[in-house]
Amino acid sequence: MAVNAKRQKELKGLGFLLQNDKEHFEVRFLGRAGNFTVEELNNINSIAEKYGRGYCGMTTRLQIEVPWIKDNDVELVIEEAKKLGLRHGGTGQKVRPLVSCKGTVCLHGNIDTQEICRQLEDKYFGTNTPHKCKIAVVGCANNCAKANINDIGIIGRTIPEFILDNCVGCGLCVSACRQKALEIIEKKVVYNKDLCVNCGGCVRACKTKAVLAKEKGGEIFIGGRFGRGIRIGDSLGKIFKEEELIPMIDKIMEYYKEIGKSGERISKVLDRVGKDEFINNVLNK
Repeated sequence: MAVNAKRQKELKGLGFLLQNDKEHFEVRFLGRAGNFTVEELNNINSIAEKYGRGYCGMTTRLQIEVPWIKDNDVELVIEEAKKLGLRHGGTGQKVRPLVSCKGTVCLHGNIDTQEICRQLEDKYFGTNTPHKCKIAVVGCANNCAKANINDIGIIGRTIPEFILDNCVGCGLCVSACRQKALEIIEKKVVYNKDLCVNCGGCVRACKTKAVLAKEKGGEIFIGGRFGRGIRIGDSLGKIFKEEELIPMIDKIMEYYKEIGKSGERISKVLDRVGKDEFINNVLNK
């Protein structure tokens, strides 16, 4: 028997999404910064075997969904998940599950992406916003989690500084630079700033301290979205130190909640008030 609209809406808020047969649900279990413990994975597998069809899947925001939950079993799943310490949810006009790349442990990471993501999750996940709000944190210019097509995105950056007196012309930095922003001329490195994406590869490669980190932290983007409407987020125009990132996100969220109208994502607020005004106001808060 098809599930009625009232129950469908109630359960959606708990992370139970009606499937296209209108009789079964998939339940969305929540990790932290894209990570699940082995115990959590075992418990989710147990629920999938007991109440589903023995499999589960990852969502695009790195959560786990178990499909084929019968309507009659929903309350049993809720009760069992509570006993096992599993969280479920992640839908509605609120901050959605936050996404982080593996920048914390990645060779290319410039910031502790997962710790930043966990702290932001503790503050904001599930809080009410004018419309759904997606936040992503990535560690470098590879942008694996596509931070700038989220409502708020952080991309780790390292701005290089070149100490030519220390350069021996070995070319390690040139080999590390995928953007071809560096070359060796007369045994010294030459830097083309216009080609650089501040990935930090040259800083990590240099063995003679000829390339140092002039600035290291994160660039913040706002107003991105992807799907029915596409918009690349706008940069706040500077690199924030790692310890400055969350306080800056606090200001963005505060201003968004203050001026956003019901049904407006940050992209729509920027279109309405102007990106320059929005950015200036949050930078000067």
